[in-house]
Amino acid sequence: MSIDTLPIPLREPLLLPHFPDILIVPGKDGLSIQRMPPWLATEIGLSEAQWQSQPVNTILEPHLPGIGELVEGVLRSGHQVRGYETELLNARGQRAHILLDGSPTAVGVTGRGVVVGIQMAAEGLPAIPSGTPPTFCGMVGRSPAMQKLFNKVRLYSAVDAPVLITGETGAGKEGVAQALHRLGSRTSKPFVAVNCSAISENLFESELFGHEKGSFTGAIRHHKGRFERADGGTLFLDEIGEIPMGFQAKLLRVLEDEMIERVGGEQPFKVDVRVIAATNRNLEDETRRKAFRADLYYRLGALLIHVPPLRERPDDLPDLVQHFIGALNERYGRNIVRMTPDALRLLQQYWWPGNVRELRNLMERLFAENLTEIISLRALREWYAERLQAMRNGVSYDPRVTILPHQVPIPMGMNHHGTGTVLSPDAESVAAARAQPAQGSPSPAVPKGTANLNEAAIRKAVAATHGNMTHAAKLLGVHKATLYRYLKAFNLNRDSL
Repeated sequence: MSIDTLPIPLREPLLLPHFPDILIVPGKDGLSIQRMPPWLATEIGLSEAQWQSQPVNTILEPHLPGIGELVEGVLRSGHQVRGYETELLNARGQRAHILLDGSPTAVGVTGRGVVVGIQMAAEGLPAIPSGTPPTFCGMVGRSPAMQKLFNKVRLYSAVDAPVLITGETGAGKEGVAQALHRLGSRTSKPFVAVNCSAISENLFESELFGHEKGSFTGAIRHHKGRFERADGGTLFLDEIGEIPMGFQAKLLRVLEDEMIERVGGEQPFKVDVRVIAATNRNLEDETRRKAFRADLYYRLGALLIHVPPLRERPDDLPDLVQHFIGALNERYGRNIVRMTPDALRLLQQYWWPGNVRELRNLMERLFAENLTEIISLRALREWYAERLQAMRNGVSYDPRVTILPHQVPIPMGMNHHGTGTVLSPDAESVAAARAQPAQGSPSPAVPKGTANLNEAAIRKAVAATHGNMTHAAKLLGVHKATLYRYLKAFNLNRDSL
């Protein structure tokens, strides 16, 4: 058997050094296939008569997502594109991560085309989840940080003490609160959620404790407060840090005595409620600034659960994407199958200031804009350009919000500045990426430890790692959070470095 007829063993490592190329040419009806190696035709289950001069979109795109995008980019720019990451899906439903190289070529006397080469991808591509992603009470995550969180939920659901959930906006704090309720003994009773930031200061007592008819202007009827409605169950106080100081003492008293009194009422009465609170603020700092009562913080924070931000668990992103694809398919009656590996890797490079909520909103958008069964890098082009523009306008939530252009193929129609037609990184960026020191390989020229953490050392480490703050922190021998504290103290940020 010659190399031309050897099928790809998709579940075995490939040892073949080279594969014959595909030739694609443009025509009035779009891109068409002029040449295909026999082994590829065998893998996708077609005879030569079935693919010869046929459209790329109908023949190859379902099996090599993004190949049309690659070819269009080469034709538009006139330049070679190397290392376009995608996957090969054969007729038996097996998948393999591969890299495509596209090169412009002359066809005939005046024609032009693109030669596409295939090679097996190296390590570093995100895994594509198969089947339904694993969930825990509706939460998705197999990373160590999320497994630690799930274990805490199991432990704390067995008791009735208050729980304080911390985490950034959109990280999934309410999902943790619902899991605590669902796994506990109160699961058959009400779960009542209240956003403390949405209640005006003069209505806090009425909203949480209720009021009697006629107790104040506008009180035209008896009103049950959130504590009373949650009796026997769980009350979730989201954004607890927004509660006014004047009300915090009353809330503490209810937590201690389990007794409430409606506004305008004369008799206190007992309620049986488990309180779970959540905040995106650092309440410990708030107590030091006298912006939050220390005794209330200690009462709420006896049991503490921290929800890690999405940027700290990028390995969970493929599962989250697949989870949202399944949920949105069911909601809208669609049949989107998956997202391509290069699109997933682009998402893993992003900082996600809005966390899982921002990812869910992006998936909603992609469902609205994407009509194919596979979400490719092209579908993220407009979103990518918007993120770059937001960073140029200083709108990003954090100076660390970034997509690293030297680590991921650039979507069609954009270069590193969001304009032009470059699909792949330029030579300077590639050289910088290759020169970046391997993780865990500190340079001896950079002094390590906080004792040596001065501005000059930070600048040297950031320059040596080409702006990768995680690697720079490792190079300096400190935690990344420590590095950012020193950056703030020296009034430095990524752009200035």
